[in-house]
Amino acid sequence: MEEKIKILYAEDNATAAAVYTEILEEAGFSVKVAPEGNEAWRLYETGKWDLLLFDMDLPGKDGHELIRLVRETGDQVPIVILSSANHNHALYEGADDYLVKGCSVDEVRARMDKAIARTRRLNKEQEQGLFHLSPTTTFNKNNRLLVISGKKEELKGMEAKILWLFCLRINEVISTVEMCETLWNIYSTDKEKSLTRYVCLLNKKLKADKTIAIQNEFATGYKLVNEL
Repeated sequence: MEEKIKILYAEDNATAAAVYTEILEEAGFSVKVAPEGNEAWRLYETGKWDLLLFDMDLPGKDGHELIRLVRETGDQVPIVILSSANHNHALYEGADDYLVKGCSVDEVRARMDKAIARTRRLNKEQEQGLFHLSPTTTFNKNNRLLVISGKKEELKGMEAKILWLFCLRINEVISTVEMCETLWNIYSTDKEKSLTRYVCLLNKKLKADKTIAIQNEFATGYKLVNEL
């Protein structure tokens, strides 16, 4: 028998939690409800989940903070927002989709299935070395191929290694010390200068796509930002 898909559902309204838990369980999902944000975060850290379903207005850690904390770990588990108001801005914070309470049962099921399918596809592609940086830009670490709006460029070895690090932790600051130690097994001012030079070269190659860029976080490190 195929194992049920596990959903962590953060919802402080007991009635809403009961209604949507029933809908999801009837659709074949396994659901664990957290009545507030701090409990949701504890359950997330101690369990393995196929999908996270968050209300935004939670006591303790709210939906915004939960999304941020999850994405900062590098976890690409699908996150769907189910709230009483339109929270489409959560998509810019790292959520995959959103639903407004009161939507149809069929729509709830369809959005869950869509989010899970998308994440599984992306995970499979990443296992094969392919990263989607934006709708028009991809990077394949295996052949070092950067493609922007159909234009292909094979990156040099160190450029490809650096871009791969950013792809693994997109929208997250990576310290210069960590990057140098990862790339060269040592940190020094000379290595930091080399890193800066490579980052500048990469930024020039990425500028054809206005939605992505490597930002310099002063006195800290660098961050690959996707502005979609």
